[in-house]
Amino acid sequence: MDTSIVTGEKVARFEAAFNRIHQKLIALVDPTKHHAPFGEVLYAAREQHNVVLYHFDLLKQFSKLRNALVHEKVKDDFYIAEPHLEIVEEIERICTLLLQPPLALSIASQPVTIFTPETPLQMILDTIKEKGYSQFPIYQEQQFIGLVTEGGIAKWLSHQFLNNHLDVSHVLAKDILQYEKSHHVTFLNRDSSIYDLEALFEKSFHQNRKLEAVLITQTGLQLQRPIGIVTSWDLVQIDHTTFSTISQL
Repeated sequence: MDTSIVTGEKVARFEAAFNRIHQKLIALVDPTKHHAPFGEVLYAAREQHNVVLYHFDLLKQFSKLRNALVHEKVKDDFYIAEPHLEIVEEIERICTLLLQPPLALSIASQPVTIFTPETPLQMILDTIKEKGYSQFPIYQEQQFIGLVTEGGIAKWLSHQFLNNHLDVSHVLAKDILQYEKSHHVTFLNRDSSIYDLEALFEKSFHQNRKLEAVLITQTGLQLQRPIGIVTSWDLVQIDHTTFSTISQL
């Protein structure tokens, strides 16, 4: 056999992953468009789904590579060239991520420590010392009413020092809430992906509003007890190298 012609094992793997991605994009955009071109559904899905937006440029490059491979096919199972194994493994990884994106809960602090307006400040301080948390959702019965943060506690403390008086024995969470600024907090359901989570922080950034925390509940309702909490600091836990190991082809 001519050594310039190679068997298509890696091409087959690449095409299989590409086709699964193509079918998933069709399903995301319009399941009735069985034969919609890849580029068409890719652009449409980018506007609707963060996981596609995140990998859009790479998926577009994969489409170009796929077209080149198909046109360079000499005959069944024989090709002029094959993609590198690294590329094959990358498209397979993205295929898996697209079909099963990581959940926002994967980086959330769990379980969530919540307090009521009547919780003593001393208990909150003890929890900060014990667990290292800096933000605590306050719930009145089943209703979220605000966050108690280290910043709010510090502001309360500064006012006590100004009055030459410091006694936390009778101070409650509701007293600290009076010193808290208006915190931007939003909610996600437990099935939300990590890309949905990043999109919330990205949207908040572009709106010049600091998103203080995202509370994850069963269905995304604030009347439900939170099962996870994510702050901007938690986003650094996302290892982006696991999401995209190739910047360009």
